[in-house]
Order: sequence, then C-alpha cells, then structure tokens
Amino acid sequence: MKNLLTREETNEIRQQIQPLLNEQTGRNNFEGFNTKRVYSVVGKTRALDKMIAHPVVMGLLHQWLLPNYLLTAAQVIDIQPGETPQPFHYDDQFCRVPRPRQPFSMATVWALDDNFKAENGATVVVPKSHLWDDRRPEKMEEMAIPAELPIGSCVFFTGTLWHGGGANVSVDTNRCAFTAQYCQPWVRQQENMMMSVPFQEVQELPEAIQSMIGYSIHPPFIGHVDGRHPLKAAERLAKL
Repeated sequence: MKNLLTREETNEIRQQIQPLLNEQTGRNNFEGFNTKRVYSVVGKTRALDKMIAHPVVMGLLHQWLLPNYLLTAAQVIDIQPGETPQPFHYDDQFCRVPRPRQPFSMATVWALDDNFKAENGATVVVPKSHLWDDRRPEKMEEMAIPAELPIGSCVFFTGTLWHGGGANVSVDTNRCAFTAQYCQPWVRQQENMMMSVPFQEVQELPEAIQSMIGYSIHPPFIGHVDGRHPLKAAERLAKL
C-alpha cells in the first residue's frame, strides 16, 4: 500500500525515533547481528501511533480479525550494511495448529526511508505461501520476491505468509522500517504490551491503541481484571 504517509510525515517520525536506535544490535541470526531492533515501542514513543492505528490498516484488520484484536508486536528494525538474510518464517508459527488454515495474525512493515529496496534489505516475501500446508519447499529462496516500498508505504500480509528480512548488500545505506503485527483477541501477544507501558501513561494512548495492547474485553469476559474492565485497574494502579 503506497504512500499512506507523506514524505514529510515519515521524515518527522524518523527524526523522533532516531534516539531509540542507539540500542544494541541483534543477538542471533534471526534478530540480525548487523540489525538494530527496538522492542516495546508503544512504551517508548508516541511517534509511531499513526502507523499502528492507521485507518486503512485498521479497515483491513477488521476484515481479517475479530473485534478487539490485539497488537502482538511493534518494533523498529534498522538493517545495517553487511546484514545477511533473515531465516524464512511465518509470524503465527508459534500457534501449533496444522496448515493450511486461516491466519491468527496480520502484519505490516512500513518503509521509514528511501532505502526499502532489495539491495538494502527490503522484506522478502514468498507469494501464495500463506496457502501452503506444513511442508516447506527446499528452494524457497528462488520463489521469494523483495517487497520494495516507497517511503511512507507499507506491505500488509497474513501471519501464515513465509517471509524474512532481506540481506543488505549495500556499502553504506541502512534500511529502517517499522513493523506492527496484530493478532486475534484470544491469542497471546508476542510482546507483553501491558507490562511495557507504565500505568501512568496508559491514559495518554489513543483509545484504539489502548484496546490493542490489552485494555479491552473480548466477549464475554476475556481480559477482565477482578471482574472489571482493565482500564479501571490501570487507573487504580497508577495512583499507587
């Protein structure tokens, strides 16, 4: 989905999150030894809110997920020159339910600069792999294509689609992106959002994001705290 944000909006976001990118690089081949990752961004900045709750993205999520869907992961990923390809994976593979099946999650990857291209590590996707069963083809790399994006654009895909971060074979350009992933309201989130956002800051979040990080009730009573809405508990705990 191209140009959901203007260049000016995206550049401003990029400037606001730059201080967060001083965090250390990845600890393994999946995170990327030459990749900077910022986890738990909802508790660290409001700069990314307009992407997390973008109306076009939310319109698609309403088609794929049940009401009261959750934000399962929100990370800034900055792939540096020399990074190797991330191993292929699909996002909801920790839900041990045989494939083919409907996805339990959906994902967006947003381009935060002009370098979201194949040579800089653009996300690589395997078309139609969301329809596969549990068997994995041997030559997946030959089936994959880079999801090259203009700045301010995002790629949207199901949690059953095989994909991975691309290799950055450039000499001196990194590839900065933001990924927001969403899951069914009855699936446990990858990131513990309610622990990463201080209770005192919950009221500052947009209402849609309050609901997405877990301050919501999925009928009839999934997510309650002492029989009440979790926002009531957050208000009480913030006063302690």
